[in-house]
Amino acid sequence: MSLTDEEILDFVKKHMTFGKDFRGRLQIKEVNISILGNVRGDVGGDVFGDVEGNVRSNIFGDVRGWIDGNVAGDVGGDVGGDVLGDVDGTVHGDVVGNVGGDVYGDVKGSIKNNVIGG
Repeated sequence: MSLTDEEILDFVKKHMTFGKDFRGRLQIKEVNISILGNVRGDVGGDVFGDVEGNVRSNIFGDVRGWIDGNVAGDVGGDVGGDVLGDVDGTVHGDVVGNVGGDVYGDVKGSIKNNVIGG
């Protein structure tokens, strides 16, 4: 069943806000509905929902939830919870939770609890 142009326009008006950048190019300013596909561009604001796929670039802000996967790059701040997967990069901050995997690099700070393993 195909959608009519009127149905598409009504949907867009209800769930999206548009604007123009300094060059006059059309931009999406806000999306008020779930995206069940891919985003092939930058997100210049906050994400107030879950990301159930991969982030294949950088995050220049905080993650205030949990990551159920591996980090294949650097963490430039603190980790306030547990690390249950791999971090294939450097953590430039404190880990305030537990590390449930191996550490293959240097620890340049204090360890306040036990190291179980070799």
